[in-house]
Amino acid sequence: MNLKQTLVTIGLTLGTTLGTTLAAMPAFAGNLTPDRLGLDPFDSSEPITGGTASPINDFPYVAREFSFAKDTVVRFNLLNPTGLGSRGAALNNFGVVTSGGFQSIFSETLPADPGGKPKNDFLGTCAPDKAIQGQCVRSFLFKAGEIYKLALQDVQGLTHFGVGALDQFTFNSRSDQLTNNPTQTVAAAGSLFIGMEDSRFRQSGQNYWYDYQDWVVRADVPEPATLAGLGLVAGGMLIARRRKATAAG
Repeated sequence: MNLKQTLVTIGLTLGTTLGTTLAAMPAFAGNLTPDRLGLDPFDSSEPITGGTASPINDFPYVAREFSFAKDTVVRFNLLNPTGLGSRGAALNNFGVVTSGGFQSIFSETLPADPGGKPKNDFLGTCAPDKAIQGQCVRSFLFKAGEIYKLALQDVQGLTHFGVGALDQFTFNSRSDQLTNNPTQTVAAAGSLFIGMEDSRFRQSGQNYWYDYQDWVVRADVPEPATLAGLGLVAGGMLIARRRKATAAG
């Protein structure tokens, strides 16, 4: 068997194997939008500081239930860009509620990074010696037909106040009623940024204040490792075509 025939045989074998593998794999979510994760889009041109929320159900952005038609993988990221993580002195976890209960994706072991102070809004970041430990990038499989809802969990229970922003999220008075910190923007083209409010801050013991940056998490689509196999198949066929063209010349 000559080189051309060998390459074609390898390509066909890998293609068949790859097709079977991909058919069994979960879908990938494509371009995420806030709605696909049960969120309303955050309008960064309009402040959410129309007053305090009292009672608690008056928060302007509330996460909704959502589901996918096929098993779908979404990757959640706290590493890049710099600035993702938790803010505020409360200790809580970010995750989803399913029929089986709350599933944590990221958990705080400290309310804020060591040395965290009001001037950085008690920032908690993900690292072995910081507030959020364990894996800082996690892929979550959403099962087809299962009902999910984004949530924060603490000792008082669950809250479901969330908002979505495509491509970038800005920390300022539009996303936090009481912020006195310098404006900061985290950005990544094609990514969805999730801002969650834990509803634990009260003013004068009565009203809750909006702060949709108690957790800010980046969500996007992981690249399936099997794409490397597609490259092998395409590469083998390309070499065979080039050798054929050279021989004909």
